[in-house]
Amino acid sequence: MPIIHVTVTKKLPADVKADLMEYFAEQICANTSTLSKNIYVYIHEMEKENVRKLAPTVLIDWTMMPDRTDDAKKPIMAAMTDKLAEVCGEEYRQEIVIIFNDIPLAGAMLGGETRSENPSK
Repeated sequence: MPIIHVTVTKKLPADVKADLMEYFAEQICANTSTLSKNIYVYIHEMEKENVRKLAPTVLIDWTMMPDRTDDAKKPIMAAMTDKLAEVCGEEYRQEIVIIFNDIPLAGAMLGGETRSENPSK
């Protein structure tokens, strides 16, 4: 159940945000066995005066399922970087930050059960 927080410093049109959220979920699905229905994506649009750096950031919290390896993360991060550079501006490419937080299965719950109790949910 990945939770993806995308922060940008520009107002994006609703259709661009919808496409971005779907694209990010697709990247997780394409590189892991994660079900699309279990992927949460939130877009945060910040005013420029409230940030120190203007480049987009992505924070991904996900549980440590067996197929969520470093090798799986690389193509996800590459695709997300490309998409954010396309949407927010190529000038930000070198400063786009993507961070994965690997959560132990016992440290996350979905529908009242920890992931260690029911990892297939």
